[in-house]
Amino acid sequence: MKKIKLLVLLLTVAVAGFYSCTDNNPVENEVVTSKSIALRTTLNELRKTNNINNGKLNKDQFLCFQFVYPITLSYNDGTVIAVSSYQGLLDVLTNETNNLYIDGIAFPFDVQAEGVVTTINNEAEFYALINDCNFQTVNDCVFDITCYDIVFPIQIINANNETQTITDEAQLLQLLSNPNQVSTYQLNIVFPISVIQNNQTMVIHDLYEFFNLNNNCDASGCVCQEIYAPVCVQTANGIVQFSNACHAECAGYTANDFVDCNSTSPCNCPTDINPVCVQTATGIVQFDNACLAQCEGYTANDFVSCNPTPTHTFGQLLGTCFNVAYPVEVQNGGMLITIHNDGELLQYWWPNQSYFPALNYPITISFATPTGNETMVIANETAFQSAIASHCN
Repeated sequence: MKKIKLLVLLLTVAVAGFYSCTDNNPVENEVVTSKSIALRTTLNELRKTNNINNGKLNKDQFLCFQFVYPITLSYNDGTVIAVSSYQGLLDVLTNETNNLYIDGIAFPFDVQAEGVVTTINNEAEFYALINDCNFQTVNDCVFDITCYDIVFPIQIINANNETQTITDEAQLLQLLSNPNQVSTYQLNIVFPISVIQNNQTMVIHDLYEFFNLNNNCDASGCVCQEIYAPVCVQTANGIVQFSNACHAECAGYTANDFVDCNSTSPCNCPTDINPVCVQTATGIVQFDNACLAQCEGYTANDFVSCNPTPTHTFGQLLGTCFNVAYPVEVQNGGMLITIHNDGELLQYWWPNQSYFPALNYPITISFATPTGNETMVIANETAFQSAIASHCN
């Protein structure tokens, strides 16, 4: 759907209660609004595209449709407002808080897309509208399970408007994968729920907080289907299950990394962080603790320092132990400087400040070995240090 630039006019003000004001003029008729997940989804998209969480506004952002103003909205405390412009809507969103936020809209309302005005009569039509816009919906959020874990059981309002208890993640994702309702049912969670993130449990009280939680997750840039076809990968911390192969691949894994989800590790390691490192053919690998390293077949005799100190300086090793494939770039004074040889590179190396020059990675280097030159791509300083430790000392 072609994206249309939204209108920019003025914001109206609100009064408490169930009556609406437009430009400070009271409207005598009572206005009825309905709580709307589709509205909160749309408003969250506007918050993200306009950097509202960072206190910045970009009034030139686009959505795939525009509201025909005025529209009537309501806060979670029941206050009803009439918004007469796109700019007014942005101002409302900028002033939202965890305690006071928009959660309702008065149906019907009109939207415009590709020059056509369409009337949205109910929540189902609103969800159908945003489903064509590739907004991040609640359904999308729960399918990406790499950011946090939901504490089950939870309750939802299902497609039949009945309260249903969901006992685990598999049941939830299978529900949303139902081909009869994939494009029509938007997950309606009964809040509050609890989630575990970074080994900490937190309570999410409402949809506003739930979207904020997901907004703070690292965005992979991937768009995956809402299909529950679990795959698993083996990591240093055990087997991790993804809701489908797309989400696993978004996390950087390939089909070659997939393992049986029912397999179990023979090790039962603690979760404490006490790093140990081992030297491998490709460099130094760090494990969270000795147990995890031993599970991979290493012993205490294989452990090395996680931060080896080179016995020679970068300048001494450049051109002797390793060679740099030029040109490369270094950061200096806020600019990237192109370097063509060792002499130029050493001009931007200050050993009293850092072991390495401020290189712009990745770079390619080669080491002379008894069997010939070994070339490798270096992704960062840690990898560079590891390569020097395994080849130069």
